[in-house]
Amino acid sequence: MTTPAVASPRLSGAELVLRVLREEGVDHVFGNPGTTELPLIQQLADQHDITYVLALQEASAVAMADGHARITGRPSFVNLHAAAGLGNGIGALTNAAAARVPMVVTAGQQDLRHLIRDPVLAGDLTGLATPTVKWAHEVGTREELGEVLSHAFRVAQAPPTGPVFVSLPMNLLDELGPPPPRRTAVRFAAAAPTDELAKRLNETPADDIALVYGDELARHAPAEGLALAEALGAPVWGAGWPATNPFPTTHALWRGYLPTHLPGIRSMLAPFRLVLVVGTRTFPLYYPYAPGPLLDEDTHVVQISADPTGPGRDTPVDRALNGHLRPTLRDLLASLPASETPARKATAPPTSPADKPLDLESLSMALADALPDDALVVDEAPHAARSIRAALRLEEANRYQWVSGGLGWAMPAAIGVSLAHPGGRVLCTVGDGATMYCPQSLWTAAHLGLPIGFVVANNREYRVLKDNWHHRQPGAKRLLGMDLTQPTVDFGALGRSMGVPSRSVSTSGELMAAMRDGYGTGGPFLVEAVLDES
Repeated sequence: MTTPAVASPRLSGAELVLRVLREEGVDHVFGNPGTTELPLIQQLADQHDITYVLALQEASAVAMADGHARITGRPSFVNLHAAAGLGNGIGALTNAAAARVPMVVTAGQQDLRHLIRDPVLAGDLTGLATPTVKWAHEVGTREELGEVLSHAFRVAQAPPTGPVFVSLPMNLLDELGPPPPRRTAVRFAAAAPTDELAKRLNETPADDIALVYGDELARHAPAEGLALAEALGAPVWGAGWPATNPFPTTHALWRGYLPTHLPGIRSMLAPFRLVLVVGTRTFPLYYPYAPGPLLDEDTHVVQISADPTGPGRDTPVDRALNGHLRPTLRDLLASLPASETPARKATAPPTSPADKPLDLESLSMALADALPDDALVVDEAPHAARSIRAALRLEEANRYQWVSGGLGWAMPAAIGVSLAHPGGRVLCTVGDGATMYCPQSLWTAAHLGLPIGFVVANNREYRVLKDNWHHRQPGAKRLLGMDLTQPTVDFGALGRSMGVPSRSVSTSGELMAAMRDGYGTGGPFLVEAVLDES
């Protein structure tokens, strides 16, 4: 006699989505709802272990998820509204792709049964998403839904990490079907062989070695990167356009971030015979274009990365090691002599003057002095960024996050960072121009009561563009489209309209007092820092 098979429970597509999210450890869904997403939103409303984070525009939702994944190291989950909503989020997706941020982005599609009639809100969602994601797929049947979602999470986490996209037809979210397949646990742990590199490092004097660390190291092997630098006694640089700080900026071996122009990089690394690059996208070039090789021909370059397509892309390398950073660096460290000297700290930078009109230097020093010890920094103040980075005293890697492309990222990203950093505070520094790209994210910060300080560096202009215009055309008298005046933006009124307490300051002392007062409230606050650069 045979035992009758037990039928699998039948789940709606929306129920299945939530089951997959739980299996993948997702605790927040970032989105802006629409009609095609209602089946999923209704399921979210009936449970309490996954929090729905409401953004008021889709680019904000994507940037929130970007910030969250940067801190947790796990794929975040986004739900957008149809073709128009996905289109709104594409700009933020380019940032996530550039920074290699793992996330699963979904959007509701019209009912497949009448898609041929080109109904309102329908569109080629996968075609729209494809240029900005690693993989895009539209679910065609309820039976494949679980497998598609599970595959999406695996692809997002596989090196090189990045965003993926899944189109969810509305009728499949209502349709009943089987539960998801058993979760496939993937462990990316293969190490690259390091014997030859260890031999070369042991034979090369420390003064002839330079280390260049990328975002990949900050996210996957920061402790090993620190130990390697100390074992070698070699100076460390970060990428010129970093997504995060890869090394403690208080450490004596830290030399700062490389330039983003070829002559500057070549000059900075010319004194070294061996440059060990850990991670990819470590030599991002901005402008102006300059011909010639990035590094001198007699500089020996070795690059380590889990991304098989990354090494050699920025500059030719003499040897590329393809392996996951943590096990690879641990194997390498085992072949190097232990450091003979304890870790050294850099001399602390001077503190901010008691009260001085705000320029780039006094702004940056005041921010650093008033920064709480537990705070993470999210930065999108292009004109002030170099000064801010130099002033910050960060004891650990991955405490500073920087925009990876288009503006409008930092304010919503700070919300995702805050949600991934419970109990800790966040400082979001943003330029006046960048603030106007996603100001509605202030509402979400107020709605959730998050302890985020938004500091708007207001110089009433696109100063970076002006500087570059003058570089291209010295003495130019008319600069088109670069002044944010007539009228000026009232950022205090903007913040208050979104429920965020706001004030304006013009001196370093006022800024530090405003930050202390703001963080003391336990909720969000906005400070307009009016710069005087005359």
